[in-house]
Amino acid sequence: MLTNKELKQSGRKTVRKHYLLLLALCAIAVLFGNEYGANQGIMHLNDILHPSEATQETDARDPGFQPPVRIGVANNEADQVIRDILNNDLLDGIELANTLEEQFESSGTDTMGHSEGFIAYAINTVTSGTLAIKIFVAFDEITGSQEAATVAFVILGLIMYILIGVFLPEVYAVILRRMFLEARVYDNVPLHHAMHLWKIRRAMRAIMTIVLKDLFRFLWGLTIAGFFIKRYSYYLVPFIAAENPDMKPLEVITLSRKMMDGHKWEAFKYEMSFLHWIILGIVTLGLSNVFWYLPYKIASTTEYYACVRQLAKDAEIEGVQKLDDPALMARTDLSLLEEVYRDVTQEKIWIEENRIELTGKRRFFAEKLAIWIGATTDKVAYQEFENYSYRLREDLQALAGEVYPTRLDPRDSDDNRKLSHQINFLRCYTIWNLLFMFLLFAFIGWVWEVIVFLIQTGEFVNRGTLHGPWVPIYGVGGAMIIVVLSSLRKRPLTEFFAIVILCGFVEYLTSWALEEIYGMKWWDYSGYFLNINGRICLEGLLAFGVLGLMAIYLLAPALDTLLMKIPPRIMAPVTSALMVIFACDVCYSMFNPNTGTGITDMGRQALTANSPEPGRSIMRA
Repeated sequence: MLTNKELKQSGRKTVRKHYLLLLALCAIAVLFGNEYGANQGIMHLNDILHPSEATQETDARDPGFQPPVRIGVANNEADQVIRDILNNDLLDGIELANTLEEQFESSGTDTMGHSEGFIAYAINTVTSGTLAIKIFVAFDEITGSQEAATVAFVILGLIMYILIGVFLPEVYAVILRRMFLEARVYDNVPLHHAMHLWKIRRAMRAIMTIVLKDLFRFLWGLTIAGFFIKRYSYYLVPFIAAENPDMKPLEVITLSRKMMDGHKWEAFKYEMSFLHWIILGIVTLGLSNVFWYLPYKIASTTEYYACVRQLAKDAEIEGVQKLDDPALMARTDLSLLEEVYRDVTQEKIWIEENRIELTGKRRFFAEKLAIWIGATTDKVAYQEFENYSYRLREDLQALAGEVYPTRLDPRDSDDNRKLSHQINFLRCYTIWNLLFMFLLFAFIGWVWEVIVFLIQTGEFVNRGTLHGPWVPIYGVGGAMIIVVLSSLRKRPLTEFFAIVILCGFVEYLTSWALEEIYGMKWWDYSGYFLNINGRICLEGLLAFGVLGLMAIYLLAPALDTLLMKIPPRIMAPVTSALMVIFACDVCYSMFNPNTGTGITDMGRQALTANSPEPGRSIMRA
């Protein structure tokens, strides 16, 4: 058995090797709350039903009461609304919810807006209890009985608590350990391995295992001795479930208890060795917990599990044979990998012998900008080869011992190994196809703007700075995502954040330039949550990120396939003609921009110049 110092040294090594990945995984665990107290939800539910005297003394109806804005569901003010509902004081609950919502909306700052947009609406309705009121009123109208509505409301609350407060955190506890186990051994840990439980269809069993473990701990916690002893009896449950999700919940719990026999005091001393980190977390308001302590603690505990597991194997403890995934605990012999991945070895040889090498400008444009120069027949062959090589990348890494070999997973099957990449997204686009997609994206953006404004106001308005049916910022954003960020396509998570940053820069610069040139605003995000000078906001950038991913991995490849079927002698003149019309519109609009009600009535300057009434919109120029 390794010493605590040796366990921590190995844990630090793992964290340093995979810091960003493990940091992201642990940050999600913090949001779920399952790494900082498993029974918080139960205690919170008890507080709602049985408020303490301290809570009652700070009733939100007190004159002058100013509620703090919280991003989350747990909220004493919203709890008071729920208590009013359960106590059949619906009118009092409605009055309080309306008061709180108004106070939340008016409590925002220039940047942390709380009056506009979906995010602000979601925060306000949840934290004020308005959502609870709407749900209860809907039940009341459906059932026609306030008593039946109360029962339905409580049942729905329990279901939501079980789904969000129990199931997601508990299954994530197993996922987290699985990823740390892989990180302990291998140089690369693909993010999609976090979907392992769903891939093998064992997520529900893992959930029931952790739920049963928490139930046993809660019951034992009613006794003084059991509270401490059973904590360490069930210490290894998440790791066992992560290694073998096939095991039944009681089997996992029993095996953990047997493996920890004789190790409980040892585990207690091991945990106490982190006491100084816990104190530092209090001093730093939890920042050190997120950025170092939590990944460091789990990585070190993963090493502890590996040691106890090996001792249990050596002692031939009953049930330990079900820990049957040696590839998860140590790198597999290369000779075995070569046998299991024999087909990949042959494909690797084929790739090396048939690699399509580009040179000069063609290579630069293809690899850096996803732009194809030259014969289109070569383009098809090149991108098919690139996608084929990409699909084999993880198998090649497994063959080299750099990543967990999924083919050695006892629960893997041929059905699970089917390639998920049905569309070849590693594309190179011709100039004509890019120009056509630029115009198409601009047109789609215009249609979106018009439809949203039509739904909001019931009026048709020609949105955008131009007079034709296109909004240039959508076309520019879409084209830039395809070209500028093409080298990030193999890393979807990095691609997403790069899209958000790029689109934020383009949108902010465009807004600033239009206002400087024309003295008017075509959009204003003032009042939206996390906006910067009303030019960009979190809500819009997240939408751009999601839509950008769809464009890169789905829309653009599908469009390219269709456009490649059009002969160049037709594609070139049609696209050229559309670009000429677009250029004429741009030139005309530079001196006579599209303005008016519903277009530029944004902000004070636009209000005095164009419209008798102010207006705000999530829509873009």
